[in-house]
Amino acid sequence: MKRAAYVAGIARAQRVAREAILTVAASVRPGETERAVCARIEHELALAKVQHWLHTPYAWWGERTRFDWQGTWELEALPSERKLEEGEPFILDAAPIVGGFPADFAYSGLAAAATPERASEHRELLDELVRLKRELVTWASPGALAEDVCRQVEESVALAHLDVIHTRYPANVLAHTLEGFPNFSSSAPRVGTGFQLPLLLTYAKGIVLHHLIGTPYPFLRAHAPGRARGLYAVEPHLGKNGSGAKFESVLLIDGDETRWLDPGLFGEVVG
Repeated sequence: MKRAAYVAGIARAQRVAREAILTVAASVRPGETERAVCARIEHELALAKVQHWLHTPYAWWGERTRFDWQGTWELEALPSERKLEEGEPFILDAAPIVGGFPADFAYSGLAAAATPERASEHRELLDELVRLKRELVTWASPGALAEDVCRQVEESVALAHLDVIHTRYPANVLAHTLEGFPNFSSSAPRVGTGFQLPLLLTYAKGIVLHHLIGTPYPFLRAHAPGRARGLYAVEPHLGKNGSGAKFESVLLIDGDETRWLDPGLFGEVVG
């Protein structure tokens, strides 16, 4: 498949994920559970003919946006019966496979009737995410070492006196590749909720191929080997006090260019 066609396929998938997430985000109300809102995201994506996933939808309310829970991430992160309260932060995140191409989009919002203090705190997180998105285009220039990109993000967040949350993700990832699709696992049946076979099998294969023939390592994280190259779903996640916020957008590091497919914080995907 030609490179331009592959990038276009990822962009189309990302548009589908974004539209579903933003449609549901606009209707989130206090009193709703994480599970109920995730079911609405799944319904929106079903209307777009989505049947396969990197991961099914996640929703996190209030203090859960900081991932301060104890226990296994994969279990604790699953949508719960926790009800959203007035003025609380929330995060929605979904990674559907659309026409064989993966997407991964996340949105951070604030429920109605937030106090001025909570609104200011959330605004500070979003402002830092905007700045990170702008700076990452420079930090992740072609040829940049993966571990250096992660270090610059973490140092920048620390200078802003905010907490780094994405290092609490499985494998401590800042980003994961969207290369290598469609593949043998793209149409694997759904198994429960959370991470799905296309994600697990593709990244396991990517790690093996990296060690065997030197293909790019599938993750950007501290101590990741090699240089950043290809299409990545990048998800810096920050926290302050009881609030957390993130974006998840697609970054292309290819040839002589580094660019976002969706340059705005939660903006349109331009491909």
